[in-house]
Amino acid sequence: MSNDENGHHGHHVNAPSVLIRTILMLVALTSLTVFLALAERAGLIPLGGLSVPIALGIAGTKATIVAMYFMGLKYDGGTNALAFVASFVFLAVFLSFTFLDTGFRDVFEPGSAVPIDIQNAEQAELEARQNRLNETTVAPPLVASPDTLLLPNAPTVP
Repeated sequence: MSNDENGHHGHHVNAPSVLIRTILMLVALTSLTVFLALAERAGLIPLGGLSVPIALGIAGTKATIVAMYFMGLKYDGGTNALAFVASFVFLAVFLSFTFLDTGFRDVFEPGSAVPIDIQNAEQAELEARQNRLNETTVAPPLVASPDTLLLPNAPTVP
């Protein structure tokens, strides 16, 4: 029985040129990650919320290169490639749900489905309306002018 008949395959040995290209790609991607991090910290490239997805994308690309060339997945059967791709799909689903949990925690008031910015706008409108009412309403005086027949020496209130 040969190796192909019992399901075992021989190991593929990469040529030195393939290994050198692979390591150069990994070094280039690592340099890109460091450059983007330093440029963002210096304020040259404002990535904002994209910095983590970009870093994860570069890291995923490097992991794929390592798996394909150094681990021999490129030359292996389809089952291992399917498992590798499925792991990235599940990782993406996991990170998406994690982002949905942590990314929107401060958007809603606890126990409410109304976003905080809408609640703040409503509160500001109520305060502005109260201020307008305060400006137009004149309260009656608390003390009326005294009766001069009863109190002839009392000062008059304007």
